[in-house]
Amino acid sequence: MTAWLRNSIIAVMGLCSMSAGAQQSPADWRWFDVEVLVFKHAPNDENESFPWHPPRQFEAQNDLLSAFYAPDFSAFLHALDICPEENLTRPVFCAMPSELDPYSVWYDSARIMSGFSAAPATIISGYGGDMQTQPGPFLLASEEFEFADFREQLIRRNVGTPLLHATYRTPVFNRAENYKVRLFGGRNFGPEFLPNGYPQLPFVALEPAAEHSSKQVPQLFEELESLLNRVEQQQLQLSYRDHRTPNPPPLLAARERSERPTPVWELDGTLHIYLVGNYLHIDSDLELREPQRVQFNQRELAAQIEQALQPQLDSKFLRSYRLNQLRRVISHETHYFDHPRLGLVVQIRRTELSARR
Repeated sequence: MTAWLRNSIIAVMGLCSMSAGAQQSPADWRWFDVEVLVFKHAPNDENESFPWHPPRQFEAQNDLLSAFYAPDFSAFLHALDICPEENLTRPVFCAMPSELDPYSVWYDSARIMSGFSAAPATIISGYGGDMQTQPGPFLLASEEFEFADFREQLIRRNVGTPLLHATYRTPVFNRAENYKVRLFGGRNFGPEFLPNGYPQLPFVALEPAAEHSSKQVPQLFEELESLLNRVEQQQLQLSYRDHRTPNPPPLLAARERSERPTPVWELDGTLHIYLVGNYLHIDSDLELREPQRVQFNQRELAAQIEQALQPQLDSKFLRSYRLNQLRRVISHETHYFDHPRLGLVVQIRRTELSARR
């Protein structure tokens, strides 16, 4: 390697390290205020075809709402006395030994929120923060809202139902940083549906089911006769055609009664705001989930016959409607992202630390 090439590589690496070092301090970041209003449209009679998407589980670098809905009160517990062992009932102001164990990670926001029937709040009023020292984005108070009138008009005119309204202050980096913020709200379908969209599993039976000793032969003849009649009347057509509906649910073991269901929110997804040069971009990846009755896509001949004999096998499925849109935007302008089922309104506002440095 020539001395010139070696020196060039060292210089480039030095510039990269200086650039990375400049991003270490929050005071060196470019901060913006982001107001988001997400709502679902009122039901309509339009027969628009959408794919049967299952829900997805979203994990983002920044989840402001989980900590807001289920705050970590570990520090409060450490300031309490340990609960006395002789008492079977737990007093109000004491801490269990397991909660004070430094090697026990008992705090889990998803576990806490699994008992929520819905997100505790639609209109988020945060506690604010100092962007000079804050290590990441933080929620602002509701006094910062500019979409309040628009939100009230949605409700008053029965145009849509708000699912989330929040304003947060966030640093904005380039696209490669993948600095996303998770947004969720609405109903919690976790007690009814699994994260993959299929109905929740039954609980383990407390007692073994009694065996049926009655003969099944007459019932089989009745089912066969019913099946042949439906074929003759062309009410049943067996085929291997793909109906573009979800496949039947996988065979899984029943769940324990102590098991907490994973939260599955009516609205879930991420918002990625980033800079390309000096231009702001919004990349939305949101889902609206709705329970719908579905006839599972049975490709096996035996399964189709069983489904024909037992129409109650038709089940519900948590269908997902996705809003994926990418747009270059201008700060202080209101931007609307539309979908037949879902609406997103976003405004990005500059702060005193928004300018390029």
